[in-house]
Amino acid sequence: MNIYDHFYADGRFISVAEGRRHVVVNPASETACAEVALCGRGDVDAAIKSARRGFEAWRHSRLDEREAALRRLKAALEPRADEIAALLAVEMGCPVWLGGLMQMSMPLKGLDFAIEGLSQITWEERVGNGLVERVPGGVVAAITPWNFPVHQIVAKVAAAVAAGCSIVVKPSEVAPGAAWAFMQAVHEAGLAAGVVNLVWGDADVGEYLVTHAGVDRISFTGSTAVGQRIMASAAARLTPVTLELGGKSAAVLLDDADLAAAIPAAARMGLANSGQACVSQSLLLVPRPLRDEAIARFQQAAAGWVLGDPLDPATRLGPVATAAQHAHVNAMIARAQEQGAMCVMGGPTGLSRGYFVAPTLFSNVSPDMEIARREVFGPVVALMTYENEHEAADLANASGYGLSGAVWSGDPARAVSFARRLKTGQVVINGAAQNLATPFGGWGLSGFGRENGRFGIEDMLSFRSLHGAA
Repeated sequence: MNIYDHFYADGRFISVAEGRRHVVVNPASETACAEVALCGRGDVDAAIKSARRGFEAWRHSRLDEREAALRRLKAALEPRADEIAALLAVEMGCPVWLGGLMQMSMPLKGLDFAIEGLSQITWEERVGNGLVERVPGGVVAAITPWNFPVHQIVAKVAAAVAAGCSIVVKPSEVAPGAAWAFMQAVHEAGLAAGVVNLVWGDADVGEYLVTHAGVDRISFTGSTAVGQRIMASAAARLTPVTLELGGKSAAVLLDDADLAAAIPAAARMGLANSGQACVSQSLLLVPRPLRDEAIARFQQAAAGWVLGDPLDPATRLGPVATAAQHAHVNAMIARAQEQGAMCVMGGPTGLSRGYFVAPTLFSNVSPDMEIARREVFGPVVALMTYENEHEAADLANASGYGLSGAVWSGDPARAVSFARRLKTGQVVINGAAQNLATPFGGWGLSGFGRENGRFGIEDMLSFRSLHGAA
């Protein structure tokens, strides 16, 4: 069993002061697989003091020094891909095929785009008699989730390093192994002491971190409810916040969409990582005449998503990450049935061990049902029908979330026109490839602020105007 009992500050691993322990449970076997020593306030204080010292030095770094640091970090992280995929399979149930395909490829690309972003930013410009500068925002407190842990850590760390900031990361205690491997890479890369720091903790530690007087900016990825609490806490000191929160993303199939291509893609985007992704397309909106064909094609596509041991390369779908998440997803499935939705596939697995949830599809879903409005964060998709494009846009925008979405049409111009009606930070048109160089973030209940590439770096910067500067 892995024991994580050191935090990272001042460029070294430091023993956590004796305190509370969190036991990590393998969601496939329901057995303990790791233990995390939760940091006390003194440990957090030490990490923030380290970050302050790191910032005072790193804010003066040259762009070529920042680029070199990020390149060293990528070189140290890349060989750890298989190790991280195996840790994620054990600690949060992500199948190794997905760990290799997405859990590591995204952060490695993210580092590349942060490096490119350094040269894309206008660091200073003349405006009349003023010199306008973009300067590092300070010490960043970053709280990251368990579902795509390395990607989310890199999105914040790479931006902070590139911006000339320092950062204290509090990763989720649910999946600590990936964060630990990342910090090993940080240490191996020889980043300047105090620039990247890590503390372990639960909600109490997170609350102490984001309200700390030594923190200048906050970047949080997680649930909307927690994001709202962080924003309220940050208001006391007017600390700037970036919030990447939940989503209820809709895949809209227009009446000329190619269902043979669209439905398998929508199933993949609704089921991958057991639906535990903020951009999961958990709503499937189809024209009423295409309802039966869409259901049949979804059932056919989802039939290949077989539950199994996440360490088995043949397993397509692992368990959800925790007992609490398992209970939440099953409760939402039960309430959907109580409210009149029809479960056309999936539901309870009947398995006696593991937090498994079968690929589940509901039809006969109405806009007032919980399953149509609330984020499930499980492999559950709600199919809704519509009469016209106006109704489809209204249904897609009804939840109040606005993180992602998708539209399918045989006419690319029509697809783009419809995409512009969606109140969301990104729209995937006809299954287009993911582009991590573009800004990522939400509207409405999905938060605000942006990550990725130069946009993530800019989010860590502040403006300064020097009037009369030569």
